[in-house]
Amino acid sequence: MKKCFLAVILFMGCLQFSYAQTEATEPKKERIFDHYVGVQLNGLIRQVFNFNNNNTSTIVNPYLLTYNLNLRKTGWGIRVGAGYNFTSNSNNDGVTESSTKLNDFQFRFGLEKAFVLSKKWSTGVGADGVYNNNDDKTSSTVHSFDTTTTTTKTMSSSYGGGVMGWLRYNISEKVLVGTEASFYYISGKQTNTIEVTTRQFTGGGGFPVITTTETISKPNISQGTFNSPLVFYLIVKF
Repeated sequence: MKKCFLAVILFMGCLQFSYAQTEATEPKKERIFDHYVGVQLNGLIRQVFNFNNNNTSTIVNPYLLTYNLNLRKTGWGIRVGAGYNFTSNSNNDGVTESSTKLNDFQFRFGLEKAFVLSKKWSTGVGADGVYNNNDDKTSSTVHSFDTTTTTTKTMSSSYGGGVMGWLRYNISEKVLVGTEASFYYISGKQTNTIEVTTRQFTGGGGFPVITTTETISKPNISQGTFNSPLVFYLIVKF
C-alpha cells in the first residue's frame, strides 16, 4: 500500500513538472499588425501659440482623424481618414441680419507601404480614394422700408483619388508625431441656389408686395489639390 501511495505521488510530481516545463517553453505569440490612430494638432497649436490674432489662414488638409493598420513584417497596410465640419452662427446689428450654416464631410480610404528609416524616424507612401460632401447655406436680410432677404445654398458631392506620403517621429514607443503631403484630383456635381425675396410697400392699402426670384446653377466640379506638409498629427500606436 505504501509503495502504491509513493508511486502516485511520484507520478503526480512528474506531471506537474512536465506541465510547468511545457508552459515555460510555450512560444509567445508574435504580433502581426500595428495600429495607429492620429488626431490633427494644428487647432491646438494655434490656440497655445497664437502670437498673431489677425492670422485667419486655414489648414487645407480636412482630415481631422486618421487610422492606419500595417503588417509588421512588410509594412503594407490600409489607411483611413475622416473629417467633419459643422458651423452655425448668426449676427444682427439692427439693420442687417445674417446667418451661416456649414455642413461638410470628407472621407478617404487607401493602401500604403511603410518604411523604417531609423529607431526614431519612419516614412510611408501610398494611394487614396476620396469622397467629399458639402451642404452650405448663408442668409442675409437687410431691414429697411423695403426689406430684402438673400439666401444662398450650395450642395456638392465629389469623388476622386491621388497619391500621398507621410513622415513620423517616435516620441516614445507608443506615441508619435507626424505630417503628410498629398495630391488629390476630384470631380463631381454642385448645385447653387440663390433666392432673393423683396417686401415692398407700394402705398396702396398698406400691404407689402412680396416678390421672390430664384436662380439655380449646376456646374461641374473638377480640380486638383495639393496638400502641403503643414498639418501635424499626434499618433498613438497599439
